[in-house]
Amino acid sequence: MEPNMSIFSEESMAAAIDSGQYTYMMQAVLVAVNLCKAWRADDETQEPYSVQQLAEYARLCDSQAPLVEGQYYIVTREGAIGLCPGQEWETEWLFVPMEPCPLRDEMLRQLDAQIAALNAEYQSMTTQTNGNV
Repeated sequence: MEPNMSIFSEESMAAAIDSGQYTYMMQAVLVAVNLCKAWRADDETQEPYSVQQLAEYARLCDSQAPLVEGQYYIVTREGAIGLCPGQEWETEWLFVPMEPCPLRDEMLRQLDAQIAALNAEYQSMTTQTNGNV
């Protein structure tokens, strides 16, 4: 089951941001990526997650394991994402910002390269579109 796209509406996101309580992991990720660009799973694996990997995880999470009544995701000002069962002091931290290290530096370099490629593709498309008008 894919999440309803209305969760990304301006009104829905504003309400979630105002409350700090995100019904969908993807909403939490959209806020967190403005604060952080590389995370680690806050478990024994400490697995690194890029923006793309976290977005894919959120998509799967929202479609396969929706939250039960009273649960919500929260995002810290550093970009950590946690699952709250209803009382914030019981929050289970899922993803924490990655510490400075060579792996994080490489992940950020790759993200910059992907953004540059997308910008170039966009520029190419707009040039073609404007040239055909």
